[in-house]
This record gives sequence, structure tokens and C-alpha cells, in this order.
Amino acid sequence: MKLKAHYTMKVKSIGSIVFYQEDWFELKEALRLAKHIDKKEPQSLLSFEDEKGAMWSIKELEKLNEELKLEPDQLQVYFDASFHKKTGDSGLGVVVYYKLGKDAYRLRKNQPFQGSTNNEAEYAALFEAVKALKDLGASRNSVTIRGDSLVVMNQLKGEWPCYDDVHNKWLDRIEAALKELKLTPTYEAIDRKQNAEADHLARQILANVPIESTLKLEVDGAE
Repeated sequence: MKLKAHYTMKVKSIGSIVFYQEDWFELKEALRLAKHIDKKEPQSLLSFEDEKGAMWSIKELEKLNEELKLEPDQLQVYFDASFHKKTGDSGLGVVVYYKLGKDAYRLRKNQPFQGSTNNEAEYAALFEAVKALKDLGASRNSVTIRGDSLVVMNQLKGEWPCYDDVHNKWLDRIEAALKELKLTPTYEAIDRKQNAEADHLARQILANVPIESTLKLEVDGAE
């Protein structure tokens, strides 16, 4: 979850003046900020806006933080597809980085897919990634989604129109799945080198090498 701080200052003869932060920060950072508010000042003067425009009090965020401790956080998704034109066979590759408490993990998986175009396979790969998020128990959080298909990424962001009925169905499925999980996505287009891990997974399944694994990662420093 990403948040912006709002601070209300009450000034005599003027009334209330609201100051707000332009940059987004994570839930834990918001709670750290709340701890630094002068105890003499009413904490009700500080509130936080999330990516959907909803406002949160400090107490509400503290309660949410306790609930989210058992759910994946700092979600990052990489997806890719490898498409064979002659056969219509595709390989889907998905990588998910996340934290659970103070521990960091990486999930990798691939699977075959039968479609009509490479773009359809890319959409299918992202849908599988969202399903993986659901299996992890992710919800009510932010997720950064990265892929190297400009068509798919720009259509997801709404920057390019989508006239293909098949693509529109995948768009609807992905958006509905994210909405069900109450996940707020940020889409980032990356180049092929940055997406090498997901690409390799997609190619491996075309070579009949299935992979599904979760690895605990080494984390530098402490919270």
C-alpha cells in the first residue's frame, strides 16, 4: 500500500490549512512518520491518503498494519511469454518477489499455453501471475507489475486503445482479479534484459522443463 501524508494546521483568523506530501511512501514509512508527531499535537491532525483516494487515520493504519503482517507485502511481478508461430504453443513465465514479515521471497513458475498470438500469451502470463498473488494470500496492497510487451503494458495502463476482442477479454479478467484481491497495480514497461528471468522460464516450459519454486532470499539490514 502506498500513501501520502496530509497534515491539517488550524490557524486563528484563517481556519484550517492542509499540507500534503507529493511523493508516495509505504505503510511502514507512514507509521514511522506518525511516531514523530509531537505528542502535544493532536494526532488527528495527521491523516493519510491511499492510491484510491481513501483517507486513513493513524489508528486505522495501525490496525491495518497488524492485519497485513501475515500477508505478502512489497509485491513485484515480472511476466513474459514465448510464442511458437507454427504450432501456436506458448510458454508462460512468472516471477513474484515479495516480503512476508522481515523475510523476502522469490516465487518462480511457468506453464504451457495454447493461444493465437504472442500478445494473447503475454496477457495469459500476467493473468497467471495474478492467480499466483491470490495463492500467496496477497490483498489490500500495492503491486508493481513489470513486462516487456509495450502493447500489453500500454493497454493495461489505458494509454493505448484495445480493439481486439480477445485482448479485451483478458484485460477484463485481469482487472477483475486485481479488484477482487483489492490490489492496486502500477504498470512499468521494461526492456528484455530486465525481464530475462521471466523470459527464461517461458522458454524452459516450451522445452518441457516445468518449474514452480519459492526461494527465501537474503535480506541486508533490518527493519
